[in-house]
Amino acid sequence: MGERSRRRRVLVEDARHRGQHLRATWHPEARQFVVSTWSDDVCTGAARLDPDAAGALAALIVDGLADGATHEPTPAPVPDTRPGLAGLVDRLRWLVRGTATGGSRPASPGGADVRPLRRRSA
Repeated sequence: MGERSRRRRVLVEDARHRGQHLRATWHPEARQFVVSTWSDDVCTGAARLDPDAAGALAALIVDGLADGATHEPTPAPVPDTRPGLAGLVDRLRWLVRGTATGGSRPASPGGADVRPLRRRSA
């Protein structure tokens, strides 16, 4: 039996399907993985990982796959909003940015209040 051909590159499309990809390649001569981000056919960033760091990344992915297989995703609760058109704007802002005005606001990971972006007056 011959030796099995091993894969040295994988290209993964971003879940948002906007022409962005993650590419990971194995370079045996350097004993490094290169993980790069791509927008269409343009590389927008890259990181070189030694096998230990790649192992930590692989462990995270495996743990996430196991967690995803055993738990149903829970949708984020819609924040309390004001009535009428202002409430509609609140809900749309929440859907797009994850922030709301009035009513309750989602807390940031550090516990600070999340505020919507505002334009400065000229």
